[in-house]
Amino acid sequence: MMNRLFVYGTLCPNRENAHILGAIEGDWQVAKVHGTIHILDWGPDKGLPAIVLNQHDLLVEGYLFSTDKLEQNWPMLDGFEGFQYERVIAEVVLESGEKIDAWTYVMKLQQD
Repeated sequence: MMNRLFVYGTLCPNRENAHILGAIEGDWQVAKVHGTIHILDWGPDKGLPAIVLNQHDLLVEGYLFSTDKLEQNWPMLDGFEGFQYERVIAEVVLESGEKIDAWTYVMKLQQD
């Protein structure tokens, strides 16, 4: 199981929901992914950022959170993120230029 999560919004350190991951012991490092941040314009998470991944887009800055405690916390994190987000694997670029895979929450397309 992959024990890494890339965050770019309110779960980042010193942001509104930093306490969620702060309660789980782990390591932080600056990282980036290719994509575009959109602001949700519907639903309970309206006004919050949500990323759409695209290897051809510019790099979005965020943080990589690493801990072997993620596996037991996925149900809580998935529930916290809610139905407007989907957890997927993304290619994350570290400050060193190294690329690794990590989970991240992306914008789930609105169902008509």
